Amino acid sequence: MSNIKLLVTGCSSQVGSALCARALKEGMSAVWFDDSILNSLQLESVQAAISSHKPDYVINTFSYSVVDVAQNNPQKNQTANYDVAMILAKACNGLDLPLLHLSTDYVFDGEQRAPYKEEANMAPVNRFGEAKLAAEQAIKQHCPKHIIVRVGWIFSAQGNNFVLRTLRQLQQHHYVKAVSDQQGCPTYANDVARVIIAIIKQLDCSINVWGTYHYSGAEVTTWKGFAEAILAAAKKHGVTQAETIHAVTSLEWPAKAPRPVYSVLDCTKILSTFGIRQRPWRSGLVKVINQVFKAAE
Repeated sequence: MSNIKLLVTGCSSQVGSALCARALKEGMSAVWFDDSILNSLQLESVQAAISSHKPDYVINTFSYSVVDVAQNNPQKNQTANYDVAMILAKACNGLDLPLLHLSTDYVFDGEQRAPYKEEANMAPVNRFGEAKLAAEQAIKQHCPKHIIVRVGWIFSAQGNNFVLRTLRQLQQHHYVKAVSDQQGCPTYANDVARVIIAIIKQLDCSINVWGTYHYSGAEVTTWKGFAEAILAAAKKHGVTQAETIHAVTSLEWPAKAPRPVYSVLDCTKILSTFGIRQRPWRSGLVKVINQVFKAAE
């Protein structure tokens, strides 16, 4: 596996950073793509830049993923979440390279009450989800050798995610409100990196398993339930006097973009195809919080 070379877009993304670190541990080489070239949306430039690195796989973690910000900036949302994916798909197809792409649970409307399978009806309720769905469709159209992995509720020790925002609130104000009527599965960015590497190892054995897959952390919860787990871990470090998380409804929460009420992903396909099992998000959460407070010492 040591001769596998990955080209990763999205140098500031949570999964992109985790992926490059994981690839090195696995004996692969991973290089960052110059994302400014992606912003040009020039197919020839993107294709030439990819070709210059001579990768075996291109992995797109580039995203404009703060959902409320994306809702208020439709052009940036369209460019980052759709146009870039389409250009990458065309470029990879022209170079006969596989493209692995991260998508989202927000392609679903949340009306279902059973975990969403890959082929379930897609009807996004916000602009972020709409652009990510359009990106999936463009990749399917322009790059047959693709793997799309839908994930949701990503967290890590870096970036702007729910865990870090909640920790700041607990430390600074000792008071946190969280939505109690939206269900999903938190997902540790390092686990997504592990999944991508596991898929690549099997693709490198020339198995024909192109298509769309779901992966999330194990155990369904709400944002309130997630926040309660963060509070419990934070209290072990003695950084907050908060005793409870205060529940609010989706209607009471001041979000600019609507969210699906239920966005739990069915992950049986990735298990049956690649043997990849879901890992508990709670163990990832403990690692992240330990990492945050170790860095602060």
